[in-house]
Amino acid sequence: MNTQLYKLIGQETIYQDDSYILIEIIDDGPFLVFQCSAINGRGKKEIQRDQHGNAKRKSLPTFTISCLNEFKTDLHPTLKEMLPPEAQASLLQALIISHSN
Repeated sequence: MNTQLYKLIGQETIYQDDSYILIEIIDDGPFLVFQCSAINGRGKKEIQRDQHGNAKRKSLPTFTISCLNEFKTDLHPTLKEMLPPEAQASLLQALIISHSN
């Protein structure tokens, strides 16, 4: 997958008025996985479950977004905020090409 995405890991962003850190890229999509920053109001640990639904540990909340918008025609708005405009065009083109294959 595009190395531009991996360079963003660790970067902090604002999403729905809360601070989040990009912690992982899932290539099958691709998807971005964000974890709530401990410094914001929602930085309260929650019980994290495994793939079988069993409680395993407490962790800061996470959420996942697609790199492309719902119509697969543009980058997700959160991703666009994380990239400079010149990088957006090349990443969008690479994602649309890989998505159409």
